Amino acid sequence: MSDRDECRNHSCSNDPRGGGGFSGRFCSTPYELKYEHVRADAREARRDAQREARREDGL
Repeated sequence: MSDRDECRNHSCSNDPRGGGGFSGRFCSTPYELKYEHVRADAREARRDAQREARREDGL
């Protein structure tokens, strides 16, 4: 992943905070937490879809 000049939140153009990890990609903790929650929700939805597909296949 490349360095960003702006916060990773699409609706924000502030400078990201320094440091590594997610903290270096976002300008604030609330934006960072929102991103983490969206990712977790997407993972959960993907797992649910996989479980449902297995159940439909009879596995």
